[in-house]
Amino acid sequence: MTDQDNQLKLIYPTVDLFLYDLKSGLGQDDNRLDSNRQEFWQKIYRDLSPQQLDKLAKSEKDGSDYVELLVDYQQKSFQPLPSTKNFSPDGYYYPVQLGDIYGLLVDCTANYIPEYQSKPQPINCLHKAQPEILTNLHGEKAKLGQSWLIWGQLADANQDIDKTAQECFNQIKLPEKGNWSQDLKGQFFGGTIYELWQQSSNVENASDSYHILICLFPNQLKIELIRENIAKLYPEIMRLLRYRHKILWAYSQSQEIKANFKKSAALVQTTVSKLNQPINDYKINNFQININYLQKILSDTPEILLKYTNSLSYLDDQRRAIKVNIGNYNKRLQKIKNLDAGSNWDFLQEFNDLAQEKYLEQIESDQANIHSRLTLTENTIKTVQGIIDIQRAKSDRTLNGTIAIAGVGLATSQLASAVILAQIPKEYEKNPLSYQTSVFFGSLLFGSVGAILTFLIVLGVRFLRR
Repeated sequence: MTDQDNQLKLIYPTVDLFLYDLKSGLGQDDNRLDSNRQEFWQKIYRDLSPQQLDKLAKSEKDGSDYVELLVDYQQKSFQPLPSTKNFSPDGYYYPVQLGDIYGLLVDCTANYIPEYQSKPQPINCLHKAQPEILTNLHGEKAKLGQSWLIWGQLADANQDIDKTAQECFNQIKLPEKGNWSQDLKGQFFGGTIYELWQQSSNVENASDSYHILICLFPNQLKIELIRENIAKLYPEIMRLLRYRHKILWAYSQSQEIKANFKKSAALVQTTVSKLNQPINDYKINNFQININYLQKILSDTPEILLKYTNSLSYLDDQRRAIKVNIGNYNKRLQKIKNLDAGSNWDFLQEFNDLAQEKYLEQIESDQANIHSRLTLTENTIKTVQGIIDIQRAKSDRTLNGTIAIAGVGLATSQLASAVILAQIPKEYEKNPLSYQTSVFFGSLLFGSVGAILTFLIVLGVRFLRR
């Protein structure tokens, strides 16, 4: 930092952190809901007893969109940040229920000089205020996402507001911080507001993501009026950011589903290849298809189809979640604009456009890709099953023909022996065994002739059919 940068100062410099956690998710049981609640409240109360948790749970109201969770518990909406031996921070926790989401605002105003509420402070005080917030979260992190808001009043009428905002950005410690950009900029109650954000490219690790708003007010405004206007903004911006982080979370979930699908795609392709290989060999070389081999492979296909259909169902859930929250984001953005007729929040529309044009379109493309693979797999399975049925039918006809031929031969043999044995000639009455032996071999001869004639008839019928 240069000497000139050290000259930059702010009046009432404040750092706010908005955090969002899942209160209740689809299909979560009571144990999971209790765990969600405990993880959220441990951000405020480090040593949380079961009795405290039960009392805090009673403040929740199912179906409510905005509930101040500390009002029933301690008759006020906020909890002051705890003091230490060396420092008493000017800040508080403000927890709320936002439908199926927990929201928490942690506020910390830099109070490192006497009369800090009206006297300018060096801008590097922000670098000390941010750790106060992180320390008082007791190591707990937001599950859905978080956003930073830095605001204050310029100390001098001629102070460069863009340069001051850039230095505010530099003072805040962020993971994988990108370069300063003031492309996203608007107006609120006479102040200038900036938005900077970076989304993680790794769906499995979002630690390099951040979202930050910087709002600076001119020197000629009264600090009391600025604080009143910021107080009006807090509940609206908390709702708006809730929808933003729900959109990002749903998209990250869809990309995780996509990543898992890619891992199973290799197995699916191997299975399809195994199904196709015997059929291709049969077409080329006219080999007999091993039905048992194909049936063994087909036994694994229900699990494969289940993975495909589940992936499609989960992706559609995320698509609908993003679509609904885009609509809610736009409605809440309009309410923020109504706070001040002269405000300009159009820069927040860029995220809406990104969610609409990238996130939704990406999920729809992933759905189409999985659906096409599902159709290909289903068609392959149906084809193989049809071939198996044909082979079985051929085997059944061959077996039936063999049984018919054998039956005719046996019947002919029995008939011949019955006729011959109906009356034994007198010359063989003394030695019937030799006669019966002759009859036995004779019946075999008649039966063989009958079987051969039946075989020739069946063969002729097949030839005529062809």
